[in-house]
Amino acid sequence: MKNRTVYRAEDGEHVGYVVPAPETRWQALTVFGYPLGGPAAFDDSVALLEAEGLAILAERWSVRHGEDWFTCRLVETSPEAVVVRIEDFGAEDFGKHIRLERPGPEVLKRA
Repeated sequence: MKNRTVYRAEDGEHVGYVVPAPETRWQALTVFGYPLGGPAAFDDSVALLEAEGLAILAERWSVRHGEDWFTCRLVETSPEAVVVRIEDFGAEDFGKHIRLERPGPEVLKRA
């Protein structure tokens, strides 16, 4: 089993990846490699990406900046990095753009 790139059937838009997981399961990953859902059958992981892979990019997220977590929006995503904009009005860094190299749940999570 190897990683598979997933494109939305109706328009060919890149929506993420599925990668092998334990027990012959597959893990759906966003376009920037963030886990979406849990390990599942291949077809279920692909269906999850087709349904939510791009929509979650427009959701609010939380980013760890220093010792604190701040509400943010994803500004730019690629397989290599994500750029977020801090949206907590009271934050000293409100509006600041931060580039994250392949962030995982310890740095970036869905709000």
